[in-house]
This record gives sequence, structure tokens and C-alpha cells, in this order.
Amino acid sequence: MNVSLHLFHAVTRAADSYIHFHAHNGYEIVYYVCGNGTTQIDKEKFEYDAGFFSISEPGVKHDEYRRTATDVIYLVFSCINSAIPLRNGLYGDPGGSVGVLLKRMAAELSSKSKYYDILLRCLLMEVIVEIGRVADLETTEEADSNLIYAKNYIEQYHGEKMDLQGLAKTLGYSYDYFRHLFKDYTGYSPMQYAVQQRLERAKQMLTAGKEPITAISIECGFSNTPQFCKMFKSQFGMSPKRFRETYSV
Repeated sequence: MNVSLHLFHAVTRAADSYIHFHAHNGYEIVYYVCGNGTTQIDKEKFEYDAGFFSISEPGVKHDEYRRTATDVIYLVFSCINSAIPLRNGLYGDPGGSVGVLLKRMAAELSSKSKYYDILLRCLLMEVIVEIGRVADLETTEEADSNLIYAKNYIEQYHGEKMDLQGLAKTLGYSYDYFRHLFKDYTGYSPMQYAVQQRLERAKQMLTAGKEPITAISIECGFSNTPQFCKMFKSQFGMSPKRFRETYSV
């Protein structure tokens, strides 16, 4: 692996501030020490929180909006002949290992002790290795386990009012990143999947009994009967009443 550090800064960004779309000749990592806001990388928008970091590949446009004051560590670098892929996206740092290494880099740059430039390159390679480990963990073992849990949770509680933002936070993700992973896993966003579960349950209730349509819509988690009827017809091509008349046992 051959790496070269072009830029490194640790700064505080003011609340309600914005950096317009821009791109770099090298990779950029932005580590969010504290604060929250959004960042769009290419065409995908993410919601960041403390302990997350973004990666932007060379030439890829990205922006950043800080909802609250945000402490960031950001660096731009080149990396060639690496077996570790660095892909656009927002990632969690559950053990804090990436953040620890970046803070060591900041300390070395501040002190400029003897041979600091050599140590910086070594630390940058460690950062890339840790990112490879964290990203691999999230996209295989941990992500699979978390997404199975989320899928089962939605299937079990789809008839109730669900806090999907809270579910994402419990699993260690920003909601936008969770939504992205869940859609890759199931083909639906979390809310779309919940609606699908509600409609399937309503379909079963319509054909298996004589419970009023209003009661079915409430039991399946819809806000009101008109909303239920509209979604049902959009999904199945006929109203709930017509469906019951056609398919009741």
C-alpha cells in the first residue's frame, strides 16, 4: 500500500452552516467527533451523528450541513496498490478505533516530533486498515444480524406505531444509513416494508372474517380508513370492500 497525506485538519464547524458541493483529487475522510447534520455524497444523502465518518472517493462531489456545532477531523490523501476498498458512504465507528487513530495523527501533526512524517504515513495506513475492518464488519456479520433483527421487529410490531429512527439508533446507525442497508437487504425502505406487512395482514383479515374495514385498518396500524383504502387499492388494484367480496372464503 502506497499512501500520501495531502491535507489534515481538526476543526469545529458552526451550527446551521453549510459547505457546498465540492470534490477532491484524493480520498476524503470526515470524522464526526460530535454534532449532527447531513452529508450528501454523489446522489445519496446521509444523516451523521457523533462517532460516524464519511468517505468520498476522488472526484466525487459531496456537501455537508451541520444542524448543530460539529467537531470534525478531516483528511485528504492518495492511496494506491491497496487491497482494502474505500467506498463512498457513511460508516459507524462502534469501537472508536478509527477516531483514536485520527486523534493520534492530529497529535503528531501538532507536535511535529522527530520522524513525525513517517509516523503519519504509518498511522494513515492503520486508519485505512481499521476502516476496512469496520466496513467489512458492518456489511457482513454485524449488518446481517442487525438487519435480520430489524426485519423481524417490523414484522412483529407493524400494527403498532413504530419509531424507526429509534430502531436505527439502537442498532448503531444513522437513519439514512440504516434505510440504505435495509433497502439493499429487503428491496424496501423500512417504512415501505412496514406498509407491506400491514397490507398483507389486512388482506388476510378481509378474507378470513367479517370484521369491519374500519377496525381492520386500525388494527393493522393505518392512521385512518381513507388512507388504508387508498394504499390497499394502489397495491392490489381494488378496494378492500371489493377484495373481500371477491376472495372471501
